Amino acid sequence: MNVRMFGLWMLMVAALGVVLSGCVGSPGKIRKVDSPTEQQLRADWKNYHTFCLRSGYGVSTAGSAILFQVKGDKTIQKGSDWQEVTDEKTAAGCANFSTRTSPVMSLLGENDEKFGYLIFEWRDSVSVAVIDSKTIGLIYNSAPKTGGP
Repeated sequence: MNVRMFGLWMLMVAALGVVLSGCVGSPGKIRKVDSPTEQQLRADWKNYHTFCLRSGYGVSTAGSAILFQVKGDKTIQKGSDWQEVTDEKTAAGCANFSTRTSPVMSLLGENDEKFGYLIFEWRDSVSVAVIDSKTIGLIYNSAPKTGGP
């Protein structure tokens, strides 16, 4: 894929994210946090509703993102590609990113209410839309990945 086509593709993905965010509700917030750290979240994955997005290279099972949703009455709506983490093996596999990761990002809804944390591959893009006071929508767009595992 040449640079011009890649740029056009990225523009289309960004526009789609904006359109989808507008259709769902008002924009939520995504903020970098220093605490909890990535290591703390990984160690405490059972204290959250934890989900792994698997869209690695070819047959790779490396996770592209890991989502830690706070327990309680709040919901993060996400695509069907997210797999719930239910055991240590899945948690460890999801935590093995194949490239550089983002910092720990906090997902916030109305009135800056915390819904959870997200760690993802730095090339991917993420947006959040507030659906109601108890629900946000997570829109995740994976960047094209090339190469092998």
